[in-house]
Amino acid sequence: MFETTISKHNIPILRVEGKILGNAAHALRREMDKQIEKSEGRLILDLTNVPLLDSSALGMIIAILQFLKKQGGMLVLLNPQKAVMNVLQVTRLNTILEIYMDEESAINAFDPDG
Repeated sequence: MFETTISKHNIPILRVEGKILGNAAHALRREMDKQIEKSEGRLILDLTNVPLLDSSALGMIIAILQFLKKQGGMLVLLNPQKAVMNVLQVTRLNTILEIYMDEESAINAFDPDG
């Protein structure tokens, strides 16, 4: 369900596969926490292969975002599928989450010099 790769700037890209519902949200939280700890508060969450997520997954993503902002860290979302993007838009979470459609843009978001 999860695979992590490290980008050229040592930022983990957590690739999620499948729906994030119920207990899957808790498993994702544990994996995100682990990757954030290794990367000093930086994480790209790749949603390319996530067709659906529920309110517990959304709540968990927002909780991690708030935690990271307080610590000076950063979370970005990569390439959410249409259904996931619709949920983010309906809940207006797309206004507080950084969302990128390609990996290079997501990685560059961490570099203040572009």
